[in-house]
Amino acid sequence: MEGTTSPAAPLEPSHTYTNNRGYDDSINQEIPRTLATAGSDSLPAAEEDDSDFDDIFEDDDYDEGLDPNGEPDLSRNYNRQKPLHSNQQKPAANTISNVDDQISALSKHAAKIRLDDVKDTQSRDKDKADRATSEQVLDQRTRMILYQLINRGVISEVHGAISTGKEANVYGALTYNDDGTKLHRAVKVYKTAILSFKDRERYITGEHRFKSGADKGNNRKMVKLWAEKEFRNLRRIHSAGIACPEPIQLKIHVLVMAFLGDRRGWAYPRLRDANIPTEESEQIWRGLYIQLLGMMRRMYQICKLVHADLSEYNILYHDKQLYIIDVSQSVEHDHPRSSEFLRMDIKNTGDFFRRQGVDTLADRVIFNFITSPAGPVEEPALKESIENLYATRSESATDEQAVAEQEVDNEVFRQQYIPQTLEQVYDIEKDAERIGHGEGDKLVYRNLLADQVVLPKNAEDTKEEDQSDEGAALDSSDDSDDDSDDESRFLKGPPRGKRFEDKEEKKQRKQAAKEEKTEKRKEKMPKHLKKRLVAATSRKKK
Repeated sequence: MEGTTSPAAPLEPSHTYTNNRGYDDSINQEIPRTLATAGSDSLPAAEEDDSDFDDIFEDDDYDEGLDPNGEPDLSRNYNRQKPLHSNQQKPAANTISNVDDQISALSKHAAKIRLDDVKDTQSRDKDKADRATSEQVLDQRTRMILYQLINRGVISEVHGAISTGKEANVYGALTYNDDGTKLHRAVKVYKTAILSFKDRERYITGEHRFKSGADKGNNRKMVKLWAEKEFRNLRRIHSAGIACPEPIQLKIHVLVMAFLGDRRGWAYPRLRDANIPTEESEQIWRGLYIQLLGMMRRMYQICKLVHADLSEYNILYHDKQLYIIDVSQSVEHDHPRSSEFLRMDIKNTGDFFRRQGVDTLADRVIFNFITSPAGPVEEPALKESIENLYATRSESATDEQAVAEQEVDNEVFRQQYIPQTLEQVYDIEKDAERIGHGEGDKLVYRNLLADQVVLPKNAEDTKEEDQSDEGAALDSSDDSDDDSDDESRFLKGPPRGKRFEDKEEKKQRKQAAKEEKTEKRKEKMPKHLKKRLVAATSRKKK
């Protein structure tokens, strides 16, 4: 019985495979060539075509086995560990082995990510915060994105952190030109595993790029939209000629930008940490204040953006030049809360420059200057218009009492309700009465109204307009100026139509109609004569 062969022997495979162990080498067997060379053939293909690496990042819903509350998702982890059925057919492309080959191909760049690397002339001191930052941001998925950027030549190396923030970390990077010279880059990596920036709701509500609503249960999708928003804002600001880092490439939640710093890799300091010479401090600080007001106006008028988080921490300084950074939370100028964000930016920047001894303008004046559509938006006319604001200010504005009144006015203005459209005006009758008294220029939403409505008109201007209008003069007598102001010409006349006539008027109209018909009958040709004439003319034609 033992020597008999099984009837199924011809159908059995010629090789023996053990799960998790591979082919059994102790048995002399023939391994199929397609299975034996699968790993060696797939690796060069993955190296040649970088587009195949996108398969690794297709599943954006992957959140490392965490539920929306940040707790481990036991059901998902259990289902992930369940073995596949033996008779299940596998897809021809993007198999597990293919993905593993792609990962192994990208992992050759692992040595180029040196977060503990130091710059020239910098000591090698490690801090616990650097390791914590690495754990928060550079998870396995983020590292694979960095490997892909290195593989495509966008960057060559990734070095230590330049700055750490509540929503992202910025790392220094290097790339090499064709001639071998080094070129510094900045890589901004948004935090996905730990979201410490949780007040994004007020920036998202009303934003057209989040019309479908943010998926609060999926952190990665929300961070991806947030990164795309900053990439587009930076492109818009950079194309307008405003000093900011140039965006280069975006991959999910990793943004590559131009580096704002020197050749050795040292980033420009923040405005808060700027080293201003003491002998020129007053003049330089005032120039920077005027420069910043111009940049805010250009962002609003040209880019149609409000920074929404502008302060001395989000502005870089180098050689009397300011650079705007961190525009991920910037909103459109028609955002429901854009006026609130703009007033917040004016307050933060004004408070900083006042601490530096700069004579700042009132918040209300700056707000009107930024939002007013009339006026220049390019230098040097922009700087001259700001100087005119200082010149037109009252002379008593520098007194202590005037300064105190200005602080009170600033606080009132910061808490004041500003409608975005005329439909949001709270008391339109009261405002219309103010416009009638010539106080339209004092309305907080005066930029929404036409100049003819806002600007007060005196009697002389009205008289000149009446004289210049050809259709306004009803007669050429000497009393035309007096008649132009008479409101009787705007009154409605008597209604027209037969049904609005008086009895006497109706009687006279009918009598006149009868007399007119009687006169026509006297000259009318009799019918018998008309028929005889018609018959005679018809016989002649025959």
